Amino acid sequence: MPDSQKYSGLGYWIAQFAFSALLAILGLAGGVYMLIDSGSENPSSSTGVGEGAIVLLVGIVFLLLLIWLIVSFVAQSRQQRAVYAWAIMQDYVSRNPGARAARPGRAVRGDIASMATAARARDGVLSYEEVLRLQALRPEVPYPGDLEALRLAAAAPSRIPDTPQDRERRRAEWAADDGDARARLDAAGLGRPGLVHRARLATRVVGWVAVAVFLASAWLKSPAPATTAFLVLLGLWCVLRLVTGLLQDARTRRGRALAHAWLSDTEKSDRGLPTPFDEFFETSFGAWWIRLLTPMALLGVFFLLGGLANIGRASDPVERVVFIGMACAAAGFFFASIALRIVAARRAAVDRDRLRTYRRGREALSSEDAETARRGA
Repeated sequence: MPDSQKYSGLGYWIAQFAFSALLAILGLAGGVYMLIDSGSENPSSSTGVGEGAIVLLVGIVFLLLLIWLIVSFVAQSRQQRAVYAWAIMQDYVSRNPGARAARPGRAVRGDIASMATAARARDGVLSYEEVLRLQALRPEVPYPGDLEALRLAAAAPSRIPDTPQDRERRRAEWAADDGDARARLDAAGLGRPGLVHRARLATRVVGWVAVAVFLASAWLKSPAPATTAFLVLLGLWCVLRLVTGLLQDARTRRGRALAHAWLSDTEKSDRGLPTPFDEFFETSFGAWWIRLLTPMALLGVFFLLGGLANIGRASDPVERVVFIGMACAAAGFFFASIALRIVAARRAAVDRDRLRTYRRGREALSSEDAETARRGA
């Protein structure tokens, strides 16, 4: 089939982007307007600070959803995006013919199942039979992936033993490999997260204390000591997140070195990478700056809204320039965090593919067991 006739999935993604962006813009703009209007001497409506805060929070939620969609879209290849959208729409349209309303509980469960199936299709672990089942739901919309490759892979003789005795022997070998890998990690001091876990715990504690101090300062109408304490805790939280990321990178580097040493043994590598090594490929390199993206985005939103809300209240041109500069700098921080998050998502996608390749037979047998369980259910 020519590429021009293949399902691209752009309609699905455009609809998601448009819906999230529209509600994010309406929520943010409406929330800021309501907060400014409620604080003026002659408000134009009866809405108060509470309603404005709720609308603003709704806008922030949809803004975060929009960011997640952008990151997911960029981190996938063109074919992965098309396959993901195709799998979701095949199941959705078949469950809701003519876009008729469905029962909410059943619809939510169905959407979760559709997203899980679409993720497996995007990652290339959906079986040939499952793809045919989805294709039969809407035969007029062809599968955008390589269906012939899936058919050939399903027809090819399996390298994995398919008798119960061979499966048990294989699992016993994997259990022995897992025990050996765990012993190597313990000998290298990587058996437990250790210092990384303690750094994460300290970061969470400082973060929650900062939130409590911020709420207290808002309740007390921002006295200077409380505001100063909040800013100090906020800076400490950022530093702790940076230190945690550096420790995580060092741990990941050592763990991957042990994993590559294991894979250098041909006999062992044929059985796939042991499970204890998985965690070192589930966290990508660059954790030291990836962990700064959240505070960067939060500070960007906070100062952007603060700057925009106070531009109109500035009493002289100098103050107005200061607030405009603060809003522009905050917007730069915010969009820089989105750009870096896209890079992080791409790294994570590469590491997922690498881990799937390293697992080899283990991944294939796990997919086969899942398919057997699904048919039994």
